[in-house]
Amino acid sequence: MVGHQWLPWINNPNSSSISVTSAKQEQEMSSDHLSTRKNVSCHHFCPVVGLSTLCLLLLVACAALSVLYNSESNSRPEWKSLLFDYQNISDGYLTLTKENNDLRAHSESLEERRTWLEEQTKLLNRTSAKLTAVNLALSLESTELMEQIVNLTSTNLHLTLEHERLVQHTSEQEEEKLNMSQTIQHLLDSNTLREEERRRHSEVSRLLRDELFELREKHRELLEINDKFQGEIKNLTEHIAALLGDDCEKASKCNTQQLQERATDLQEQNHNLSFLLTKERQEAAEREEQRNEMEVDLHAVREAYHSLDLYCPVVDHRTKERVCKRCEDSWRVFENKCYYFSSRVLTWSSSRAWCQTQGGDLLTIDSEPEQNFVHETSRALDQSGTRLWVGMTDEEEEGEWFWVDGSSVTSGVQFWLSRPGMGTEPDDWKLDDPLGEDCGHIDTSENTLESWMDGSCKIPYRWICEKNV
Repeated sequence: MVGHQWLPWINNPNSSSISVTSAKQEQEMSSDHLSTRKNVSCHHFCPVVGLSTLCLLLLVACAALSVLYNSESNSRPEWKSLLFDYQNISDGYLTLTKENNDLRAHSESLEERRTWLEEQTKLLNRTSAKLTAVNLALSLESTELMEQIVNLTSTNLHLTLEHERLVQHTSEQEEEKLNMSQTIQHLLDSNTLREEERRRHSEVSRLLRDELFELREKHRELLEINDKFQGEIKNLTEHIAALLGDDCEKASKCNTQQLQERATDLQEQNHNLSFLLTKERQEAAEREEQRNEMEVDLHAVREAYHSLDLYCPVVDHRTKERVCKRCEDSWRVFENKCYYFSSRVLTWSSSRAWCQTQGGDLLTIDSEPEQNFVHETSRALDQSGTRLWVGMTDEEEEGEWFWVDGSSVTSGVQFWLSRPGMGTEPDDWKLDDPLGEDCGHIDTSENTLESWMDGSCKIPYRWICEKNV
């Protein structure tokens, strides 16, 4: 009975089943615990799993001892020792259960700590990614700022150079304006002086004409006197010859000495008249030369006055105020030259003749800026075709191109057209003209720096004239 008091489930027939059920429940709880914690890392939960397994083994052992005890309690005398062992095992089980609960609580705390650490790690990763993106954006912005600084520095340098050029150009313009004003004043003064000189020359010319008329009258009278003297000399000579042919008696009666003196006087008068006539002719020639010089001066005055009206026209007829321009109307200025871009078409020789009548000649290109200017201006003014005559030709010798000013084309810049696979200009094409192509023109439909071509001089194109400012 005592043994039954120490083991209460012996008095209950179902105690064995209860123990087995408890063991099963513990096993299921352990299994559930293992299934719920299977995702926890081995580093945190290996001790818990080991203790749970040990508890399960102890429960199984207890159940087995209970079964043994029920079946063999009367036949085995050592049940007391087994009971003692069982009690020790039960105490150990309780201890292990408590430790298992503590380990579970610690494991849950660790799990919460791990979850917090994972969230903090994710937050740090997101923060790091944001910082990396911000750093990259700042690097790109810094690179863009450096490029902008470089561009601004270059722009500033360019603007500084442009400002210096504009200041220099302004100074040149002011100086040129001052020179132009001085030139205008000089022209006006010269024009006034020339007007006075023209009036004086006109008066002198009138006096010279009157004097020349008087000289001609005197010359005519001197000629009549000379003819009269020549007749008298001839008569005297015949009379002397007749006297020399008579006999000595009759000759002695004549006054030979007086006749000789008369002949000498007539010869001297004739000589004086010849000298006077020569002198009058020289004076008349000098006066004629002076008159021609005055006419040339008057023509120069008229030309100067025409140029003054052309380049410095009167804008206010009441005050006689003039405004000067560097080039004539319909001419365009570039650097120190004036350019005319025709709207009509002529052959090369006719184009050059027209330019020469305007005081210039066909275009001579000697720099890339000039090529850019004439090409772009011609393209903007395109009215009747894209080709325009310029002043170069190889008429004298094929392949030897010269400008109209005599300089060689090959000695300076050249902008001949080059067609890939079709050759390079000039090509002396003979299908349009059997004589070939001996005159140069530009084609504004081509590239600016590759627009020179040779063509037949007989084809009418537009043209470009050039003359100094």
